[in-house]
Amino acid sequence: DRPRDLRLSALASLSYPHVIVNRYNLSRHNPPMDLVSRMAYWKVAMTIFLSRTTAERTLRSAPYISRRPYRIIPGAVDTEWFRPSPADGMKFRAAHDLADQPFLLAVGSLTADKRYDFLFEMLSLLGSRPPLVLCGDGPLAGELSSRARRAQLDVRFLGHLSPEELRGAYSAASCFVHACAVETFGLSVLEAMACGCAIVAARGGAVPEVLGDTGLLASPGDAQSYAGLVQKVLADARLATTLGQAARCRATQAFSLSSMRQLYTEAVESVCRL
Repeated sequence: DRPRDLRLSALASLSYPHVIVNRYNLSRHNPPMDLVSRMAYWKVAMTIFLSRTTAERTLRSAPYISRRPYRIIPGAVDTEWFRPSPADGMKFRAAHDLADQPFLLAVGSLTADKRYDFLFEMLSLLGSRPPLVLCGDGPLAGELSSRARRAQLDVRFLGHLSPEELRGAYSAASCFVHACAVETFGLSVLEAMACGCAIVAARGGAVPEVLGDTGLLASPGDAQSYAGLVQKVLADARLATTLGQAARCRATQAFSLSSMRQLYTEAVESVCRL
C-alpha cells in the first residue's frame, strides 16, 4: 500500500507474473504523478480504497488510477477487544494520576498532519482546561512538549501504548479529540468508537464518513467552534454517554473484522479468476 511497493511489484511481475492489488492508503491530497508510478499502475488488477471520500478524491485527481477496477473496503477493528472496559479505564486513570478528573484523549503519530498545534490552540480556549493525554510517538514529540510547556497547558505524552493500555485510555477518556483533516480512514477514531468514547473531530478527510452522526464535527480551521463542542461534551454527561453508545453500535455494525475479511476475500478472488 505504498508507491515504492507498487513500483517494485510491477517490476517483479515482468519476470514472475502475479496479480497486483493496490490498497490505496496515502493521506496526502495528491497521488504520485511520476512516470514510473503511472506506468506501474498498468499492472494493477484492482485498487482498494478505505473510504468513498478517498476514492472520489483520488480518482478525480489521478486519471491513471481511475482506469483500473476498484472497490471500497472500509477498515475495521476487533470490537471484542476494543470495547468499553470500566476496569481498564480505572487502571489507566490510576497509572497516570488522573483520578476522577475529566481529560481529553488524542491517539496518533506525533506528526504535522495530525495537527496537535490546533488541539493546543483549542485547549487554550476552554474555560477550564482539562489534561490532554497524547498516545503515540513521532518526530515532533520534543517540539510539541516544549510548545505545551510554553503555553502552560497540561499535556501528557505517554508514547506508544499496549493494546490493553489503549483500551483503558479510550474507556477512561471524557472525550476523544481528533484534528487531522486528511485521513484516508481514521483507525484511532474507530477504536475510540468501539470503546464507547464520545468523539469530537475535524470535518475533513474520511473521518466524517466513519463517524457518521455518532460524534460531533467542527470545521478544521475553527478552533473556537471546536472548543465549544468539546466544552459541550464535558459539561453534559448524558450527551457524552449517548454519543459513546451510538458510536459503539456503529462500530460493531458497520466496521466488523468479519465483514472486512469477506470483502477482501471476494476482491482477491475476483481478480485471480481473470
